[in-house]
Amino acid sequence: MNTFNVQPATAETLPDLVALIAGREDAAQRLNSMRERLASGQLKLERTLILRSGRGMEGHATIPEIPQIPVFINLRADAPDEAMTILARAICEQAGAGQQLILTDALAPLHAMPVEAAGWVLDSRYVVYETDLHARAYPLDPQAQAVDADCPHVRELLEQLGQSDLKLSEDWTLIALPSADGIPVALGAVGPGGRPDTASLNLIGVLPQARGQGLGTRLHAHLLALAAQKFAHHAGGTEAENFSMRRIFAGHGSRLVATQMYFVQESQA
Repeated sequence: MNTFNVQPATAETLPDLVALIAGREDAAQRLNSMRERLASGQLKLERTLILRSGRGMEGHATIPEIPQIPVFINLRADAPDEAMTILARAICEQAGAGQQLILTDALAPLHAMPVEAAGWVLDSRYVVYETDLHARAYPLDPQAQAVDADCPHVRELLEQLGQSDLKLSEDWTLIALPSADGIPVALGAVGPGGRPDTASLNLIGVLPQARGQGLGTRLHAHLLALAAQKFAHHAGGTEAENFSMRRIFAGHGSRLVATQMYFVQESQA
């Protein structure tokens, strides 16, 4: 039987944090970057946990100081469920109120039960897509219009779509698409993503009475066309059960890159 041990990372254990990266070159670059950040004070290791067993490194996770930023678990592909439970429990004990924990298939097995056994509750499943915006051309829709989120009719549409509290940064563009009678029935937005040269889209929604007419597909294509004017890539996602949105992603050449499980603390569920 394996004995598992969770400890905070230190400067001496930095190599453990890249031990699960398959490519040696990528691992070396990541390690050098972490050493530079640690030396400059940009990286703090007190909230980074390392999980070991008798066979060596099992996994690790960093708990952000800001609870709104989720925790990602990194585990060996063959890590037993017990290892996941122990690491997830250690995270739960240190996490702030409202903290989310994410399992993504690129970093850890998608096993919900071991995480739930540690005091977390499965909240949702999510799929992530990436798009090469230069691989194909996307059409600008002639009926699409840039709108102001503060205009009364736009606020009303946002409320109908369940997004009355939506606030966009100044570098985002809000787009409306009308139905056949010219009344705006769909909204979406485009702006910079969290990575260099990468756009993010928010397909806010289409009113129920206007669905099934291809408006979501047209709006998504228009947003991609706008994104391609400034960015080379797009990254985004949707709920795993949102098959209509997943068909739109696939139809526009987006590539599925990750499947994720989102967990919240049991006290927050």
